[in-house]
Amino acid sequence: MTTKDYPSLWGFGTTKTFKIPVEHLDFKYIEKCSDVKHLEKILCVLRSGEEGYYPELTEFCEKRLRGLAPESRALRKDKPAATASSFTAEEWEKIDGDIKSWVSEIKNEENKIYFHETETFPAMEDNLPPVRGSNSRLHVSKDKYSNSRPTKKKIPRDYAEWDKFDVEKECSKIDEDYKEKAVVNNKSHLSKIETRIDTAGLTEKEKTSLATREKEKGNEAFNSGDYEEAVMYYTRSISVLPNVVAYNNRAQAELKLQNWNSAFQDCEKVLELEPGNLKALLRRATTYKHQNKLQEAIEDLNKVLNVEPDNELAKKTLLEVERDLKNSKPAPKTETKGKRMVIQEVENSEDEGGKDSRRKQEDNSRDKSKTSFLFWLCKNLPFYMMSWLKFSLSIKILTLPYKFTSKFFLYVF
Repeated sequence: MTTKDYPSLWGFGTTKTFKIPVEHLDFKYIEKCSDVKHLEKILCVLRSGEEGYYPELTEFCEKRLRGLAPESRALRKDKPAATASSFTAEEWEKIDGDIKSWVSEIKNEENKIYFHETETFPAMEDNLPPVRGSNSRLHVSKDKYSNSRPTKKKIPRDYAEWDKFDVEKECSKIDEDYKEKAVVNNKSHLSKIETRIDTAGLTEKEKTSLATREKEKGNEAFNSGDYEEAVMYYTRSISVLPNVVAYNNRAQAELKLQNWNSAFQDCEKVLELEPGNLKALLRRATTYKHQNKLQEAIEDLNKVLNVEPDNELAKKTLLEVERDLKNSKPAPKTETKGKRMVIQEVENSEDEGGKDSRRKQEDNSRDKSKTSFLFWLCKNLPFYMMSWLKFSLSIKILTLPYKFTSKFFLYVF
């Protein structure tokens, strides 16, 4: 009999769990029911007590389920942990003996490990606590321990020392270490990449597809800042199928790496394949600028601006190149103030005329000196004459008596 043989009635209800009709919780139904899963659900509801506690009905359901499915999970019951009283004396002695033998084996293993360590590894300090389960101590010199283990870094322990801690410096160290590792890994990765691809036996379509794929790899490397890897993939693309785009892209990557000669050669290749290519002209002007070929750079930039007058990069580069060209011109020498002296060579036949002119110049200089002396003498002679007369009179008067001399001085002076 199954659950379908007993449809639920409207007057009864269903259980909360599993939605079992209440009329199925009955001795007669359980006795006739042969659905194991349905009986398991009924047993679960009876054990939960949500519809009431019926010990006899629960026991009857267990017997019925055990007769249909003895290994059913619903028949399993939780058992408490076993204790010494749960076993007989013989069983407990056996269990206790097994535990003691296991403990003794573990102790023997620990002692073996301990003696092995004392022979190979000396102790770290003199006053260490004993090893658990033993009374012996380890003794060794501190010098050996200091040499065997590296010294630990000093960790700031108070707030004042934390103030001295430079966070930006430590972060920059970490970034530098990461960059160095990344550069080393990138170089090792690039060394494994071959610059040329063997295209023997490939059709033109396959070559085009392969060259495009290598060029896209180079574009990804360029966008991520790995310019050396980008140059490598562009080179592989050119080895498969040389074209303007690959040469142009490799020239741009070479400019980022400041390889001016390589970039210049790639620009020349582009202009051979496609004369008047604006990108190649602009990049060649950049190489000219850094190679101090300013006039050639101006010519390429003017060609670009003739086609694209609104090219901002070309305008900016042209201003920089013109400024550099202006600064590179030598400054004109400033003329010092003064009279220019003309030096002329005189032939031997004209020596006499030169001597006459020199004599005339000497005579004129003598006449000027005489006139200047006479002028000075006429100007200062009256003063000197008066001073001499006063001096001579004063000497003569000194020989006269005192009365006359005093009156005379008052009168003269």
